[in-house]
Amino acid sequence: MKYNSLTFIALFLSLNMVKAQEKLFPQATLQEDFRILRSALETAHIGLYRYTSKPEMDSLMEAQYEKIDHPMREIDFFKLLSPIMCSIRDEHTFLLPSSDYWKNEIGQTIYTATASASKAKLFPFFISIINDRLFIDNNLSAEAEIPHGTEILMLNGKSSRQLLDALLPTIHTNGFVETFRYRNLEQFSLQQTYNRFMVHYAIFIGRPDTFNLTIRKPGSTGTQQVSTPALTSKEIYNHYWRRYSAINDEKKRHEIPVEFKAINTKTAYLRLSDFHDDPWRRYNLSYSTEYRNDFKYILDNNIQNLIIDLRGNEGGNLGIGIDILKYICTSPYQPYHYHECNNYRFPAFTKYMRDSTQLNRLPDSVFIKTVANTYRSNPMVATEVWSRPMQPVSVPYRNKLYVLINGATGSAASILATLIRVNRKDAIFIGEESGGDMEGPISGAGMDLILPNTKIRADIPFIKRVVNLNNFPYQKGRGIIPDHTVIPTSTDITNRTDTQLAFTLKIIGH
Repeated sequence: MKYNSLTFIALFLSLNMVKAQEKLFPQATLQEDFRILRSALETAHIGLYRYTSKPEMDSLMEAQYEKIDHPMREIDFFKLLSPIMCSIRDEHTFLLPSSDYWKNEIGQTIYTATASASKAKLFPFFISIINDRLFIDNNLSAEAEIPHGTEILMLNGKSSRQLLDALLPTIHTNGFVETFRYRNLEQFSLQQTYNRFMVHYAIFIGRPDTFNLTIRKPGSTGTQQVSTPALTSKEIYNHYWRRYSAINDEKKRHEIPVEFKAINTKTAYLRLSDFHDDPWRRYNLSYSTEYRNDFKYILDNNIQNLIIDLRGNEGGNLGIGIDILKYICTSPYQPYHYHECNNYRFPAFTKYMRDSTQLNRLPDSVFIKTVANTYRSNPMVATEVWSRPMQPVSVPYRNKLYVLINGATGSAASILATLIRVNRKDAIFIGEESGGDMEGPISGAGMDLILPNTKIRADIPFIKRVVNLNNFPYQKGRGIIPDHTVIPTSTDITNRTDTQLAFTLKIIGH
């Protein structure tokens, strides 16, 4: 057989990619990366011991460090570090593999972007989780006849319970909120950072060429064995857009970050599915204009019931959320008590930061040093408007308010939900526990580190946002517990029924 020069080049590049992923890092360089990460966490992260005591965290760090007794591949070192980051219990504190690993072994997983090439294979389904059972949401596999709503009973010899036991602990969450972990194994948004079931299965369980499934199709009492090949992220991406973009798929419909409609003459529905600036810009939307027009309609038409839907909103720019408060609060409200951090200058770590210039955006005038040697925000600084009372509009909405939440209501969306909960105590919350703890996250400015040897990426936020709970009783480390917990059934999944919205309309009387 003859080989031309292009064949040899392709073979050379392929072998080098494999070698790069199989590269063994010496023990000493791994120990150096570990020490840098630990030091950065202990120096910067004000919530390091918020939910895990210092003795427990120290013990975990020392135990994991002791395991670095031999050379390791990057991904094995990543798995060693993962329990430490997850034990911090903060959704903004997490690790990602190196950019090279992601490019070669994961690929593109944001569905609003253009798919990028990767030869690595992944699990080719989006899933829904109901009562610890796994159901196929979007079928992106080569076996196109597997319908939506099919239950996965076994996957490569593991039951749904065994899969969840393996994957849930690998997901960073807020405090003791478990719903956040469940929803983040699903694909709740096309803007989602990545599909954790696909990616975490590959990293923490394995990379089979074939997935052998025991399934039960909707309406069937029997089971069926199906084998389907693993697919690249680009193939999965293309299958999604080819099969689902033309139908009323919820994720596609929610790509537009806002939706307002009158359900009837007495009830209106406002969905806010994303507070990141990009999707609002992409659709040429102004949140201030949207809210002003929506509430003009609500008041002009004497709407008696307003449903605000924050499900699947993982946050973004809190300003987009806070702007709505002036239309629904009936008295002055103050979003934050204060911000606090251990420090906001980190000269020892700037050389490891992806972009250290962001620290320059935090002027000294914003912070006041406390007797505990932390730094709190100065409420008198002009930019600290959220730490001072804010006024509602002259004629706010005072009628019945319903808020839909779930475990993917995180970060800024969870803060907004909390502020509605504590300032509109008459509001009725429906769904499941919100994804963010009510006290507020560690978020905003952060040290986005790239460890010097393995190039593993670590997101370490350092500013604690202390939400003004207005004397509302809450459980430490928990999100909003809804007034009505409503969980969809397997039949609801199959029929694409919006169970929580249907329940809300029922109690309204429609």
